[in-house]
Amino acid sequence: MVSAPVGFGRLHVGSVMTDYLKRYPEVACELRLSDNLVNLVEDAVDAAVRIGHLADSSLVARQVGEMRRITVATSGYLKRHGEPKTPEALHEHQTILFGPATAWRFAQDGRDIEVTPSPRFTSNSADAALQYAEAGGGITRVLAYQAAEGLRHGRLKILLAKYEQPALPIHIVYPTSRLLSAKVRAFIDLVVETTQWKFG
Repeated sequence: MVSAPVGFGRLHVGSVMTDYLKRYPEVACELRLSDNLVNLVEDAVDAAVRIGHLADSSLVARQVGEMRRITVATSGYLKRHGEPKTPEALHEHQTILFGPATAWRFAQDGRDIEVTPSPRFTSNSADAALQYAEAGGGITRVLAYQAAEGLRHGRLKILLAKYEQPALPIHIVYPTSRLLSAKVRAFIDLVVETTQWKFG
Protein backbone atom coordinates (compact mmCIF):
# COMPACT_ATOMS: atom_id res chain seq x y z
CA MET A 1 0.00 0.00 0.00
CA VAL A 2 1.20 3.50 -0.90
CA SER A 3 -0.16 6.63 0.79
CA ALA A 4 -0.13 10.17 -0.62
CA PRO A 5 -1.83 13.54 -0.05
CA VAL A 6 -5.21 13.70 -1.81
CA GLY A 7 -4.56 16.36 -4.44
CA PHE A 8 -0.97 15.43 -5.17
CA GLY A 9 -1.83 11.74 -5.25
CA ARG A 10 -4.69 12.28 -7.67
CA LEU A 11 -2.66 14.47 -10.03
CA HIS A 12 0.76 12.86 -9.84
CA VAL A 13 1.07 9.62 -7.86
CA GLY A 14 -1.89 7.92 -9.52
CA SER A 15 -0.25 8.06 -12.95
CA VAL A 16 2.92 6.47 -11.56
CA MET A 17 0.80 3.74 -9.99
CA THR A 18 -0.83 3.13 -13.39
CA ASP A 19 2.59 2.76 -15.03
CA TYR A 20 3.71 0.49 -12.20
CA LEU A 21 0.75 -1.86 -12.63
CA LYS A 22 1.33 -2.00 -16.39
CA ARG A 23 5.00 -2.79 -15.88
CA TYR A 24 4.37 -5.44 -13.21
CA PRO A 25 1.11 -7.21 -14.17
CA GLU A 26 1.56 -9.87 -11.48
CA VAL A 27 1.47 -7.29 -8.65
CA ALA A 28 -1.63 -5.95 -6.88
CA CYS A 29 -1.41 -2.68 -4.95
CA GLU A 30 -3.47 -0.01 -3.22
CA LEU A 31 -3.13 3.77 -3.36
CA ARG A 32 -4.62 5.44 -0.30
CA LEU A 33 -5.15 9.20 -0.58
CA SER A 34 -5.38 11.18 2.65
CA ASP A 35 -4.27 14.59 3.85
CA ASN A 36 -3.93 13.16 7.35
CA LEU A 37 -0.48 11.97 8.38
CA VAL A 38 -0.70 8.19 8.46
CA ASN A 39 1.32 5.98 10.75
CA LEU A 40 3.04 3.63 8.33
CA VAL A 41 3.53 0.77 10.77
CA GLU A 42 0.12 0.92 12.48
CA ASP A 43 -1.75 1.39 9.19
CA ALA A 44 0.29 -1.26 7.32
CA VAL A 45 1.43 1.26 4.70
CA ASP A 46 4.50 0.20 2.73
CA ALA A 47 5.51 3.69 1.58
CA ALA A 48 4.16 7.23 1.64
CA VAL A 49 4.72 10.39 -0.38
CA ARG A 50 5.16 13.38 1.91
CA ILE A 51 5.60 17.05 1.10
CA GLY A 52 7.56 19.11 3.61
CA HIS A 53 10.24 18.63 6.22
CA LEU A 54 10.06 15.32 8.02
CA ALA A 55 9.63 15.15 11.78
CA ASP A 56 9.66 11.37 12.19
CA SER A 57 13.29 10.23 12.30
CA SER A 58 12.28 6.56 12.50
CA LEU A 59 11.43 6.56 8.79
CA VAL A 60 13.79 6.05 5.89
CA ALA A 61 13.34 8.88 3.38
CA ARG A 62 14.34 9.32 -0.25
CA GLN A 63 13.92 12.79 -1.71
CA VAL A 64 12.17 12.68 -5.08
CA GLY A 65 11.44 16.34 -5.74
CA GLU A 66 10.68 19.74 -4.26
CA MET A 67 7.75 22.07 -4.00
CA ARG A 68 7.43 25.83 -3.66
CA ARG A 69 4.74 27.43 -1.54
CA ILE A 70 3.44 30.36 -3.60
CA THR A 71 1.20 33.38 -3.22
CA VAL A 72 -1.21 34.00 -6.10
CA ALA A 73 -4.04 36.21 -7.31
CA THR A 74 -5.74 37.11 -10.59
CA SER A 75 -4.66 40.03 -12.76
CA GLY A 76 -8.20 41.39 -12.39
CA TYR A 77 -7.95 41.48 -8.61
CA LEU A 78 -4.52 43.16 -8.80
CA LYS A 79 -5.82 45.81 -11.22
CA ARG A 80 -8.58 46.70 -8.77
CA HIS A 81 -6.54 46.56 -5.56
CA GLY A 82 -2.89 46.93 -6.57
CA GLU A 83 -0.11 44.39 -6.19
CA PRO A 84 1.52 43.93 -2.75
CA LYS A 85 5.27 44.53 -2.97
CA THR A 86 6.13 43.21 0.49
CA PRO A 87 4.59 40.52 2.71
CA GLU A 88 3.51 43.19 5.21
CA ALA A 89 1.40 44.82 2.48
CA LEU A 90 -0.87 41.77 2.51
CA HIS A 91 -2.63 43.29 5.53
CA GLU A 92 -4.19 45.80 3.11
CA HIS A 93 -5.62 43.06 0.86
CA GLN A 94 -8.45 40.57 0.79
CA THR A 95 -6.94 37.18 1.56
CA ILE A 96 -8.08 33.58 1.23
CA LEU A 97 -6.79 31.12 3.81
CA PHE A 98 -6.21 27.48 2.95
CA GLY A 99 -5.04 24.78 5.34
CA PRO A 100 -4.50 24.61 9.07
CA ALA A 101 -1.82 27.31 9.35
CA THR A 102 -3.11 30.77 10.26
CA ALA A 103 0.19 32.56 9.50
CA TRP A 104 1.93 32.95 6.15
CA ARG A 105 5.71 32.73 6.36
CA PHE A 106 8.14 34.44 4.04
CA ALA A 107 11.89 35.04 4.07
CA GLN A 108 14.26 37.89 3.21
CA ASP A 109 18.04 38.03 3.61
CA GLY A 110 18.03 35.03 5.92
CA ARG A 111 15.33 36.35 8.26
CA ASP A 112 11.81 34.99 8.57
CA ILE A 113 8.80 37.22 8.00
CA GLU A 114 5.46 36.10 9.41
CA VAL A 115 2.16 37.61 8.33
CA THR A 116 -1.17 36.69 9.90
CA PRO A 117 -3.86 37.60 7.39
CA SER A 118 -7.49 38.34 8.26
CA PRO A 119 -9.09 36.18 5.59
CA ARG A 120 -12.37 36.95 3.89
CA PHE A 121 -12.69 33.27 3.00
CA THR A 122 -11.19 30.20 4.70
CA SER A 123 -11.28 26.60 3.48
CA ASN A 124 -9.59 23.29 4.11
CA SER A 125 -9.74 22.71 0.33
CA ALA A 126 -7.08 24.13 -1.98
CA ASP A 127 -9.51 23.76 -4.88
CA ALA A 128 -12.10 25.91 -3.12
CA ALA A 129 -9.52 28.55 -2.15
CA LEU A 130 -8.19 28.71 -5.71
CA GLN A 131 -11.69 28.79 -7.19
CA TYR A 132 -12.48 31.88 -5.13
CA ALA A 133 -9.10 33.44 -5.99
CA GLU A 134 -9.70 32.82 -9.70
CA ALA A 135 -13.07 34.54 -9.33
CA GLY A 136 -11.17 37.65 -8.21
CA GLY A 137 -11.86 37.15 -4.51
CA GLY A 138 -8.37 37.93 -3.28
CA ILE A 139 -4.90 36.56 -2.63
CA THR A 140 -4.23 33.01 -1.52
CA ARG A 141 -1.20 30.90 -0.67
CA VAL A 142 -0.94 27.30 -1.83
CA LEU A 143 1.56 24.68 -2.93
CA ALA A 144 2.79 25.25 -6.47
CA TYR A 145 1.27 22.07 -7.92
CA GLN A 146 -2.18 23.11 -6.66
CA ALA A 147 -2.08 26.35 -8.68
CA ALA A 148 -0.21 24.90 -11.69
CA GLU A 149 -3.23 24.81 -14.02
CA GLY A 150 -4.33 28.35 -13.19
CA LEU A 151 -0.79 29.62 -13.73
CA ARG A 152 -0.35 27.67 -16.97
CA HIS A 153 -3.53 29.18 -18.44
CA GLY A 154 -2.78 32.69 -17.21
CA ARG A 155 -5.67 32.83 -14.75
CA LEU A 156 -3.32 33.37 -11.79
CA LYS A 157 -0.15 35.35 -11.20
CA ILE A 158 2.57 34.62 -8.64
CA LEU A 159 3.18 37.42 -6.12
CA LEU A 160 6.08 38.11 -3.73
CA ALA A 161 8.32 35.49 -5.37
CA LYS A 162 11.51 37.04 -3.99
CA TYR A 163 10.15 36.58 -0.45
CA GLU A 164 9.40 32.88 -0.77
CA GLN A 165 10.92 30.46 1.69
CA PRO A 166 13.13 27.69 0.29
CA ALA A 167 11.24 24.97 -1.56
CA LEU A 168 9.83 22.11 0.50
CA PRO A 169 11.25 18.64 -0.16
CA ILE A 170 9.09 15.83 -1.52
CA HIS A 171 10.05 12.45 -0.06
CA ILE A 172 9.02 8.86 -0.34
CA VAL A 173 9.26 7.43 3.16
CA TYR A 174 9.08 3.89 4.46
CA PRO A 175 9.51 2.36 7.92
CA THR A 176 12.81 0.98 9.11
CA SER A 177 11.05 -1.69 11.15
CA ARG A 178 10.75 -4.01 8.16
CA LEU A 179 12.83 -4.80 5.13
CA LEU A 180 11.92 -2.98 1.95
CA SER A 181 10.17 -5.49 -0.30
CA ALA A 182 11.11 -5.90 -3.94
CA LYS A 183 7.75 -4.53 -5.12
CA VAL A 184 8.03 -1.38 -2.97
CA ARG A 185 11.63 -0.83 -4.09
CA ALA A 186 10.43 -1.20 -7.70
CA PHE A 187 7.75 1.47 -7.13
CA ILE A 188 10.27 3.89 -5.61
CA ASP A 189 12.70 3.26 -8.47
CA LEU A 190 9.91 3.96 -10.96
CA VAL A 191 9.15 7.29 -9.30
CA VAL A 192 12.82 8.29 -9.51
CA GLU A 193 13.09 7.06 -13.11
CA THR A 194 9.95 8.61 -14.58
CA THR A 195 8.95 11.74 -12.64
CA GLN A 196 10.11 15.33 -12.41
CA TRP A 197 8.47 16.41 -9.19
CA LYS A 198 9.90 19.93 -9.09
CA PHE A 199 7.13 22.47 -8.91
CA GLY A 200 7.43 26.21 -9.08
